[in-house]
Amino acid sequence: MRDFDETRDFIGQIQHARSPAAICEKLLSVTSRFGLSTVCAGTIPPRGTAPQEQVGNLILNTWPAEWLDRYVARNYVDHDPVVVHAIGAGRAMSWSEARSMRGGNSRMASEMFGDARSFKLVDGVAFAISTLDGGMVIMSYGGETIDLSPEDLGKISFISAYAVGHALSLRGEDRFRDLSPAQKECVHWAARGKSRQEMSDLMAMSGEEVDQLLSHARATLGPGHMLNRFGARPRLTPREQECLQWAALGKSEWEVSQILGISEHTAEKHLLNAKTKLGAANRVQAVAEAFRCGLLE
Repeated sequence: MRDFDETRDFIGQIQHARSPAAICEKLLSVTSRFGLSTVCAGTIPPRGTAPQEQVGNLILNTWPAEWLDRYVARNYVDHDPVVVHAIGAGRAMSWSEARSMRGGNSRMASEMFGDARSFKLVDGVAFAISTLDGGMVIMSYGGETIDLSPEDLGKISFISAYAVGHALSLRGEDRFRDLSPAQKECVHWAARGKSRQEMSDLMAMSGEEVDQLLSHARATLGPGHMLNRFGARPRLTPREQECLQWAALGKSEWEVSQILGISEHTAEKHLLNAKTKLGAANRVQAVAEAFRCGLLE
């Protein structure tokens, strides 16, 4: 962002966002310029928290579902040096810096960073944000190739703090604790990218029962909660779906723009929006997730 006016305009856009997904879309429209293509923000669960409880700590998230699944399944949060050192540093820091510090080369940390790379999350930046109630939120951006000046990092930290505050105000009182154990388990598996059939098999119940549990859970959580969208079919605009359909056929942004009679910038924006809504870090993952959700044929 070039100056104060741009920052102020962006804050206004965040203020008008009515869902966590919309907040993420606005944030990534800025951070993607620097190679930061995905974001995750949440409070830190107490050590040893069960996986089905961990997803309740999410505030903002565009991590690929498969990566979130692996991160939770392997309990990486208890071994993640980015989390540990972002809390203690009191400033923004890169993943590579955290990796060079104490615990960064442990077996579990090395395994975690290796797994992240398989999702094209090679490096990133993270920082802690204090909340008014004395809590702590860790916000972490990741991508494949990062090009970020200290000045840019400071501005991203500033708008991110505002975005987290707005996300918390949209959520209101956290109702995750009010879900039944079965509803929590459903949301947990949905957040980890499991399909309706997979959840049905894992929980030994019918698909209709899974749908009912997810519907009740979303109603309890409310539309402002990050977990509300999990288990629900993502809503792409017709143009976003059309752009993604051509991307699935291997067309570049320029080729998509020529086919649809729009600018290359507009085609790129539609594809970025589709990736954000699908929780994908890149185009390949977006296409795969769209097929999984039945949005592409």
